Amino acid sequence: MKRLVIFGFDGTLADTSPGILYCLNTTVASMGYAPVKHDELYGIIGIPLKQGLKKLFNMNEDEIEYAANNYSKLYSQKGKEMFTVYDGMADVLKELKKNKMMLAVATQKHIMFASDMLETYESGDIFDAVCATDVDTNLTKSDLLLQACERLGVSVEESVLIGDSYIEAQEAEKIGMDFVAVLYGWGFKCKEDAEKFNCSACVSSASEITSKVLTL
Repeated sequence: MKRLVIFGFDGTLADTSPGILYCLNTTVASMGYAPVKHDELYGIIGIPLKQGLKKLFNMNEDEIEYAANNYSKLYSQKGKEMFTVYDGMADVLKELKKNKMMLAVATQKHIMFASDMLETYESGDIFDAVCATDVDTNLTKSDLLLQACERLGVSVEESVLIGDSYIEAQEAEKIGMDFVAVLYGWGFKCKEDAEKFNCSACVSSASEITSKVLTL
């Protein structure tokens, strides 16, 4: 049985797309780019912001730097408040705790945003570690996963990542960590998408997470 369950934030714990879409479109519209539609966020939410800007708009480096700074300012003012936690997630976290498991978050959001959003959700205390990025850091998802293991004194083999994107799947595989793919987020559109990567299991709703984790 696993001892540590690590969650991605965007598309796994919470649907953060409303805030992301608002900040992204407000920023790019001011730069003369056409706003993107909601469905265009598939495969974008959860990856590093600058990488997403390049993928969506093919911006040059100066534009990316400007857009990232403006986006972050907007996100700190309003975007971070525009999210909803997925149905059933609160019960999942409580059930995992009842089964003596430690819980962590690994996200490439800035630590300030991640902490504030967890506090808004009133769930900050249930997580044993929150691993996120900070100013002048360039941590990969695998860096954050290893950080969570180190902080809590748990091996990679005793841990599992719950996430919704191919990047999370690849980064977990890179360090030998099990990965459970969620299909309700913004990375994988279907089970076939997720099964292209090394997944221990797939879940279609948050309520399925506990039973899948307990079988690993």
